[in-house]
Parts: sequence; C-alpha cells; structure tokens
Amino acid sequence: MTVGGLLLAAYCIRTGYTGALPWLTAMVGLPWTAHGVVCSGYLSMAKSDHRRGGITYEAARAAGFGQESENSPMI
Repeated sequence: MTVGGLLLAAYCIRTGYTGALPWLTAMVGLPWTAHGVVCSGYLSMAKSDHRRGGITYEAARAAGFGQESENSPMI
C-alpha cells in the first residue's frame, strides 16, 4: 500500500495534478493503522495464552512439559 501510494503520488505530480490529495494520506495511513490494531490484539491474545491458566500453558502442562522428549530438551 505504501509503495503504491508513493507511485500514485509521483504519477499525480508528473501529470501536473494540482488538486488536494487527502485520499493519498488515507490510502497510506489507514492500512498501517489497521495493521497496528491487529498486531496489538494478537500480542494481547498471545500473552493471555502463555501465562498460567492460558490455553497453551495448560496444554503443555497436561502433556508433561517438564519431561524431556526426543524433539526438545527438558525445560
């Protein structure tokens, strides 16, 4: 999105477009804002899953995460 926005801005400048470009700011800024919101939500979910009582923690505990396996050493 960012590269596309920059290319579109360059095209507008090259062709002599002199109108307002608020749509260009939105085209670049809004997707990055959405990306930040999604990453924040995912990080929050991952934190809750990996603490005591979380889904991942309890699944590992039930599987005996304190025992050594052939794929990984004991924690």
